[in-house]
Amino acid sequence: MPRQLLLFVAYHLPHANWRIQFPGLLIFSFALSYLLGLFLRSNQLRAMLWRGLVLSIGLLVISTVLPLIIPFPPRATMSAALVDAPQIQSSPAHADPLDPFYRPKINTNPHDYPSNVWVSDSMQKVHQDTGSPDAVHWAILSAAKNEFGDFQVHVQAGDTPISLGVTVSDLVNNQTGTHISHLTNIIVYREAYMNITTRSNASGTLGLTPDILIPAIDPYYRQARNAFPFTIAAHRNQSAWIDVLVPANAPSGYYLGAVTVTDGDKTIATLPVMLEVWNFALPSTPTLKSAFRLTGYGLCVQAYGSETNCGSYPGAHGKWDTGVDLSHVDQAVMFLDHRVSLANLVFTTPYDNHWASFNNLYGPLLNGTIANTKTMLAGAQLTTIEFNGGGNATRQQWASNFQRQGWTPRLYDYTCDEPPENCSWADIIPKATAAHAVVPPMQALVTTSIRKATAQDVLSSIDILSPVVDQMDGLSGTNQRPTYDKWLAAPGHHLWWYQSCDEASTCDNGKPGGTNQTYGSYMIDATAVRNRVFQWLAYLYGIETELYYFTDFCWSTPCGYPMTSADPWKSVYIFGGNGDGTLEYPGTPEKIGGTSPIPLPSIRLKHIRDGMQDYEYLAALDKAGYATFARTTAESFITNPYTFNGNAQAMIDARRALGVKLHLLAAQSRTALQPTRARVVVQ
Repeated sequence: MPRQLLLFVAYHLPHANWRIQFPGLLIFSFALSYLLGLFLRSNQLRAMLWRGLVLSIGLLVISTVLPLIIPFPPRATMSAALVDAPQIQSSPAHADPLDPFYRPKINTNPHDYPSNVWVSDSMQKVHQDTGSPDAVHWAILSAAKNEFGDFQVHVQAGDTPISLGVTVSDLVNNQTGTHISHLTNIIVYREAYMNITTRSNASGTLGLTPDILIPAIDPYYRQARNAFPFTIAAHRNQSAWIDVLVPANAPSGYYLGAVTVTDGDKTIATLPVMLEVWNFALPSTPTLKSAFRLTGYGLCVQAYGSETNCGSYPGAHGKWDTGVDLSHVDQAVMFLDHRVSLANLVFTTPYDNHWASFNNLYGPLLNGTIANTKTMLAGAQLTTIEFNGGGNATRQQWASNFQRQGWTPRLYDYTCDEPPENCSWADIIPKATAAHAVVPPMQALVTTSIRKATAQDVLSSIDILSPVVDQMDGLSGTNQRPTYDKWLAAPGHHLWWYQSCDEASTCDNGKPGGTNQTYGSYMIDATAVRNRVFQWLAYLYGIETELYYFTDFCWSTPCGYPMTSADPWKSVYIFGGNGDGTLEYPGTPEKIGGTSPIPLPSIRLKHIRDGMQDYEYLAALDKAGYATFARTTAESFITNPYTFNGNAQAMIDARRALGVKLHLLAAQSRTALQPTRARVVVQ
């Protein structure tokens, strides 16, 4: 039998559905038996049946054994709803830099790699104390220009501990000679684990769950931290998270590099990395706005014991309030690189109406210039900023300064939070009137639904409505989004939303939520899909801004159950959820080395960032006139906020369908690739 036929059978039959495998195998075998009979001049029925049976068994064995001998490229499955999604096809001219003609070959034979080192996408949460190695030892990822791509490397120690090191090379486009620098555009993190002892809800997972991310070299102060080397105890897992920021000017095409995994001075694995860069770019400032919030001065409390000791913060020169301001700016910079705005970051208001220092400190975050530290996303800007309180005179000073600087559209007043629990319905009109009385007026935000605001006769005073997600479309009701359309049609009205402990837990410590709490969730013990789906939902429901109450709650409030701890590295369990209100960790020199304290992202914050990037794909297609395609692709795995496909592959497939569509649209007006061998480093 020709080798090509053997390869075809061995490659395609094992990946087919069983309903196709067996009938197909039988039909193929008996057809081949008939042809052999013609050749042998012997086509008696009994002989033909025996030959067909022997061939069926032989082909089944070949299709099972041959892939173990001859390595085949991985064959990705795609969600049924996306089988007709656009694909990048080879063309005679090979004009597309992502034409399969240019696709580099990498070794995908699992037998050529150590079995205790493996690679996964960013959607897996490999526990430190459970789980077995996978058979994938290479990273293949896709990203747009000015987008973060990410993946993970996992190592399991055997009977002997491992002194782990993980490094990544430059990623190189062999067609253009372009390098994506590992020094400026690639961050390697060691994942640290939170011990989950109480589930947020029935679907939560217990055990040592990855969440804290410690950089080998932090991207802001450029200080080496203590991520590596790290000792993996016997029979334990240890994971590394790798971020790759594709430069905005990187040519589209395939980029190759490698991850090197070491045990002390010994290299134990070299893992290939292939990055596919699509021919479109994401904006540094996100289209989906956000207003995440801070508790106050948590980083100073964690690093120096109290806010009054924050004069020790780098650049504070002994002034504690300046130190708090600078710590907030550094947190905001890190969040901007995750495409999220910290809206209430202002600590010191210039009550003397001298705004020069304020504008110098906070202005870069609003203007997209270099702040105390520099964002990786060039030009990233805050999309919202919250008035931090004061009397009518102070409010007018804020309004006047923001008008002079051109920042007014992003300024809002948090007029009332969840009435009547945290403020009175009767307070809304006078507070909103005060916000509207300044020149230019401030926008009044109230976290409530349009139904409740109408019933309490306060809707006319509200500029920004922000219902909790289950008030928009909850388990016990119907989709309320159409009820906002008439109100939104009037100028100056905006629709935000948020998620709370109601969707993730019971809100009571020690009492996990039930099986019906299947909403998107920012809890540690929730799946990556639940961490990342909220931004897809924002597109489907026409939401302008995502609100989130705190990002560092457990930095300044002891958390945990049944025992509490003031150290968020030990527990961020509060309000019945693992991580409710805490999306970052204090990277103090005591914890991570170096000399400057820095905020550390959580894995959940990475998933939020990736969700924000997914939103850009949807928004770009919508803007290009392909809203139906964008919506249909999102709806291929999403039904509503509490019903969606929890299989990560469904979300990955949907994102790829969007990316390929955008790439092909961009390619329609692009000329053929003109490769150059000059070495170019882009960053």
